[in-house]
Amino acid sequence: MSDIINENEQNTQEIGDEELLEYAESLKTARMRNLYIISIFIVLAMLLIACLVFFFNIKTIEIRGVSLYGDEQIQIVGGVQSGQNLIRLDTDTVEKRLKDNLVYVEEAKVEQKFPSTLVITVTEAEKAVDIEENGAYYVVSSSGKMLERSNPKPTGKIPVITGFELKSKKPGQALESKDSLKTDILSELLQYINELHFKRVTYIDMNDRADIKILYDDRIEIKLGSSVDIENKLTGIKAVIDAQKPGYEGTIIYNSVDSGISAIAKEKGSVSEIDHGTAGDRTDDGEKNDTDIQDGQDNSIAQVPDDQDQWNGQGSEEQYPADNNTDGWTDGGQTQTETDGGQTQTDTWTDDGTWQDNGEAQYWQGQGDAGWIPDGGGQAW
Repeated sequence: MSDIINENEQNTQEIGDEELLEYAESLKTARMRNLYIISIFIVLAMLLIACLVFFFNIKTIEIRGVSLYGDEQIQIVGGVQSGQNLIRLDTDTVEKRLKDNLVYVEEAKVEQKFPSTLVITVTEAEKAVDIEENGAYYVVSSSGKMLERSNPKPTGKIPVITGFELKSKKPGQALESKDSLKTDILSELLQYINELHFKRVTYIDMNDRADIKILYDDRIEIKLGSSVDIENKLTGIKAVIDAQKPGYEGTIIYNSVDSGISAIAKEKGSVSEIDHGTAGDRTDDGEKNDTDIQDGQDNSIAQVPDDQDQWNGQGSEEQYPADNNTDGWTDGGQTQTETDGGQTQTDTWTDDGTWQDNGEAQYWQGQGDAGWIPDGGGQAW
């Protein structure tokens, strides 16, 4: 019995020694693995340090797309120079510096070309419109970025915007009006003018955002009305312009969805409502018709002198001088009614040549040779 017990104790001791040997081997393997991993990390760290200090430094800086700034100016403002490390360079920061500090930089893209080249590609801003305010002109890019301020003259070959009321006039700032709705309206208007290839827009009058006027190619006045449905309005108006004969001059009016678009050819001597600070003259040349185009959409009583100084009301009543060489005017019923943009006005001719128009009097200086002269609070044609 004692022999059996001793044999079991011996077997148990042998099994315990084997487990201890296996455990010791596993510890040794783990240590070797850890040492191997640590060695790899050390090598990688040394390589990284070498790359940051000795390798991948900038040797070549390529600057593309710049015409308004010098290469050296781009480098200085962007904060880049030869010898800097490509890996440590923050390209986003360089791009932001260029856009924030150089007004004519619309976009900037900075690329690392390993092992030693940095490429800076610049998109320069293009002059899109002039905003006129108090006789000064503020240049704005196509993206709505203020480029220049207080120019004494318009840039030329780009539209001039009036009635916008700038909120900020500082170059580099985003275009914004004191009337926030005008900001959105102009942005949308310029977008569709560009998309529809209205390339010869001269002026845009935004003094009344419910009555927007556009002068196209210095020969066609467009009465757009409000900003509602701008895209469809401009699409229809462009189709009407394209359908006219080359050199057509006149007024194009967007009436409504139901009433469509009207095109009124310009008569010699007529005056555009977009005056831009210079009052027009209305005169009788004694030979051809001079048409007085009213502010509204109904011109049914526009007065047209012919070569005998005969005035004809195009409505239901006739006006004419008592004779061809006096200032006496009669109209049968003394008054005519004009429908102007939905408002009724009464225009009265009196025997001393005075035309009463809602309190704003104008008179004809007679003899067919002088034109319309403001009387009191009247407005010059």
